[in-house]
Amino acid sequence: MVNACLLLRPATPPSGRQRSIRCRARGLSLRDAVRFAADAFFRFKYRAAKAMALWSSAERVWLGRETFHYWALWDTGIDIPWMVAQATDAPENTDELLAAVRAELAAYWEKRMTSLPPTGQPHWLPLP
Repeated sequence: MVNACLLLRPATPPSGRQRSIRCRARGLSLRDAVRFAADAFFRFKYRAAKAMALWSSAERVWLGRETFHYWALWDTGIDIPWMVAQATDAPENTDELLAAVRAELAAYWEKRMTSLPPTGQPHWLPLP
């Protein structure tokens, strides 16, 4: 079995923010660690009234599900899989960890789409 922490090491040095979130996520379940990291990096405040998008106050943009998933999984400035790889119940296998993080991100997205208040402002088109 391969340790996912070693394979998911970022190509660029992690930021202080990423290291801090990773340290704080160690004592959390994978579910809570993913939600904590997503909240910290995206800070979603609203859902679009007429589209399937969430307003990220951190990025100041409407994000669709695909862009959210891509940024959360693959953007080196975010890299949620690396940050949560040491959560208490995180799988050690890299493929299993990525699958588990994807599932948690999907559940997080659905929860935010139903729990956040709708708004029509600003009138910008969302990223896909």
